[in-house]
Amino acid sequence: MQIQRTQDELIIRFSNAVNINIDYLQKFLDYLRFIEISSKSQATEDQILELANDINKSWWETNKSKYIQ
Repeated sequence: MQIQRTQDELIIRFSNAVNINIDYLQKFLDYLRFIEISSKSQATEDQILELANDINKSWWETNKSKYIQ
């Protein structure tokens, strides 16, 4: 594995001989992207919780018929 930092990027290279599960790697990269995006957020914890509750409520209203007959 080789890590290189440029002015604009962090580049990580793996040898083809390394057997890496691409799904796990993608989840890890998604997590790093989340950290990058959320580090720039100015939202308060209360605002985030309110948004999460709104999303959950909306999802439940859309999908409850699938779970309750």
